[in-house]
Amino acid sequence: MDYRPITPQDYGRFHRLAEAYYREGEDAATAQEEMDAFIRFLFEKVTAGEIHGCFAVLDGADAGFALYAADTPTFPFSQLPGYGTIVEIGLLPAYRGTGDGKALVAFLETCMRRNGITRCYVTAYGPAESFWSHCGYVRNGSTGTNGLPIMTKHI
Repeated sequence: MDYRPITPQDYGRFHRLAEAYYREGEDAATAQEEMDAFIRFLFEKVTAGEIHGCFAVLDGADAGFALYAADTPTFPFSQLPGYGTIVEIGLLPAYRGTGDGKALVAFLETCMRRNGITRCYVTAYGPAESFWSHCGYVRNGSTGTNGLPIMTKHI
């Protein structure tokens, strides 16, 4: 798996992958206008440097995308300032259950460690909680503003 940074020229590619990921999950019924606005919001945060993003590419094909950031009090999804956070991992179905997701998490954690981040968190809903547990994340006993449990890990 290769990881390539998301650049300002990648909106169409990012939108295609993000929409495919969100449409097959909990956001399947979200109105298109709302979905487009959220994807644009994320992309703008990436291109502004507030969120870091990469594409996961295997054998020249897009396998998905990932977004991560340092949490600060002004971060749009702030839950634990001082921690790093994996905002989203969106692997397409064909690449799940292969170890690619776990490898992607390890790559993001390495990126964060290079920037001095030693603790990371995610908010995870039902099916994803098992994945995050396999990656070493544990519930910290609190719930995020989105109503989902917060899971943390020392990286």
